[in-house]
Amino acid sequence: MRYVIGICIVTGFLIWDGAYNEGRYVSYAVFELKRLTAMVGA
Repeated sequence: MRYVIGICIVTGFLIWDGAYNEGRYVSYAVFELKRLTAMVGA
């Protein structure tokens, strides 16, 4: 049940971000992940 609640929260955030912010937060998160993996050297 915990996983279902977590998936619902993440899905709701993605829908909210895409609908009201043009995906700004998701793109920022992807950019940061790429930067961190480049820093680690992966």
